Amino acid sequence: MNVLKRSRARAALLAPAATLMLLASAGTASANSSPGWGDDKPDVLSDCNQGNADLCQYHEINAWTSYGDWHESSNVFSNCSGTDNATFQIASAYATNTSYSYQQSTSVEVSAGFSDTIELGMKASTETSETWTLGDTRTNTQTVTSTVRPGYKGGYSFRPLVRHSQGWIEVHYGKRVDGHYYWYYPGQGSDGFRIDTPVAWSDGSLKGELKWETWKC
Repeated sequence: MNVLKRSRARAALLAPAATLMLLASAGTASANSSPGWGDDKPDVLSDCNQGNADLCQYHEINAWTSYGDWHESSNVFSNCSGTDNATFQIASAYATNTSYSYQQSTSVEVSAGFSDTIELGMKASTETSETWTLGDTRTNTQTVTSTVRPGYKGGYSFRPLVRHSQGWIEVHYGKRVDGHYYWYYPGQGSDGFRIDTPVAWSDGSLKGELKWETWKC
């Protein structure tokens, strides 16, 4: 459920729709595009993305939901020179999509086919009113009528509800690659591969909280 809250904290200028942010990079630098792995190991993420492995299976270890950061989701509406309350039809919009990281840090590119494979290893949502799908962009769009007092400005911010998943990827090859048929990224039983996925309502719209803010001109 979207919740409207009021505060007098100043809102920043409207930011464009953006993807979820990853933490600062901490992975091991290497020509191997599987972060944290050196060149003495196969580039399993690239092989899974390109369909070069016989099996790529995601194993979820931990999962939880939490709210993401607040983002400006509407234009700023001003009633600086008015003498009466001003009423505005305010359109609020914010979009985000799934992000992947290694050790909660280094960004990882994941193809559509590999995304589907990962999703099979993630536990389904227990809430019948919400869904989450990897790779797809989710958008929250609402039109709200709000009043701005004389000498004030106002605007909306939105924070999405995000499902976090941590686990590891099992990769099988039809022949030995770097000495082994099976590889486990970043390690068997590890929680080093992380997926942050926006939660949506059953109609596909982004789930989260909407907040109304006003401040003096």
